[in-house]
Amino acid sequence: MRFLILSFLFIISCKDNNAKATDKDINISKPVENKNKAIPQTDWSGKWIFEKKVAGADVPEEQFTLTIVQEGNRIKAQYCAIANSGGKIDCESVEKYNISGEIRNGMIMGDFFSFFDSSGKKGKFEIASVNNNKIQWKVISPPQGTFYAPDRCTLVRETGSVQAQNSENKTVNLLPVDYKDLESKVKFVNQPEEWLQKSFLKKFDLTADRSAEIFSKEGYNLYLIENLGGDSELVYLISVKGKSVMGGINVADSNGDSNTVKTFSINDKNEISIFAETNGHRKLSEKYIFDKGEFKKN
Repeated sequence: MRFLILSFLFIISCKDNNAKATDKDINISKPVENKNKAIPQTDWSGKWIFEKKVAGADVPEEQFTLTIVQEGNRIKAQYCAIANSGGKIDCESVEKYNISGEIRNGMIMGDFFSFFDSSGKKGKFEIASVNNNKIQWKVISPPQGTFYAPDRCTLVRETGSVQAQNSENKTVNLLPVDYKDLESKVKFVNQPEEWLQKSFLKKFDLTADRSAEIFSKEGYNLYLIENLGGDSELVYLISVKGKSVMGGINVADSNGDSNTVKTFSINDKNEISIFAETNGHRKLSEKYIFDKGEFKKN
């Protein structure tokens, strides 16, 4: 009898242990929701374009372009909308952002106004990413007054924008740089990108005829800009953040027919020396340090 009782207790104990082990296994295998899972980020910056063109026509029936500047989870943009084969134009010839929005759950949502009635009630929009080279624009509610932006369309990234995106992501460091080494060490680009030309013109009232990126660090980029108009050749050193010129200094000037010219050098400590140079002899005239996007005079 004692043997039977012990055997019975042993069987009950085994059943309890099996039940507990099964419950434990269920708890382990139960999926846990990751509330902190990151949503893949899309690079929205660049120029995007939609065209509707009738076969055989010289000009598109409709054209809609978006130039987007991304700053963290915020964007600002400027559109240009053309309808009726150019008969209706909702654009602005100078840089003027008429779109602002916020990136939420992989989409951009915000408001916009028409250049026909910029003081009126703003409309609402959303932009969804199709892939790296396509986005979808949708008007949620129209702005007050006349506007020619399409209610819905798919835009593609304009040729060259991907190259611009890659250049923003890479680290560039050509320092030290000296004026006499410009042609051998620095590769200038003729006809700089449109955003750079416009931003430089707005800041200095000069055209940017050639450009070269020489340094990038902590979100700031240093460019050399050449202005070849007039009797003298001007060279500016500018600071860029995103696609905006933050500031700059004139570092070289041929001064027309004068024997004395302005030249410069930049060392690997971000120190800029500007000289008055006559027949190869230099005299230091100004000195700056580039720090956190600013040119600080020493």
